[in-house]
Amino acid sequence: MIAGGFVPGYAEKLASMLSHPSVHVLGHRTDVPELMRQSDILVLSSLEEGSALVTSEARGSGCVLLVSEAAGAICEHMENALIHRVGDVSTLSQHINLLQEDRQLLQRLRAASLRLVPEITWNAAGVKLLDVYREVIAEYTGAKRSCDGTM
Repeated sequence: MIAGGFVPGYAEKLASMLSHPSVHVLGHRTDVPELMRQSDILVLSSLEEGSALVTSEARGSGCVLLVSEAAGAICEHMENALIHRVGDVSTLSQHINLLQEDRQLLQRLRAASLRLVPEITWNAAGVKLLDVYREVIAEYTGAKRSCDGTM
């Protein structure tokens, strides 16, 4: 299933592959979380990306990530996801086939991924940010006391 749109000309370039009976081009959707819950994997073979929020959403929905090293995904290869080099179509194909053939590996990666989901939520990020703020404030007030001679 491919959710979303294509940049101009890209769908035409991929037309022969997109017309395969196993490929379903869904277009833009509003039910992406439900689609993810129905899926085993999320493929994000980005050439460049900052930090893909979709990968965290996919993990929370139970998808195993198959991502490029540029995806910005919070994951570890063969621990809770499969990661390939940018542009390495051969390895990505091997990863897809591996999970299709080895359902135990798929389940192991999914379980490991889901165990870590609480660590990658917005709440977890907020707690971490608060801890950093507290640390910086403590360093600042400690340094200020030293400068003032009020140790």
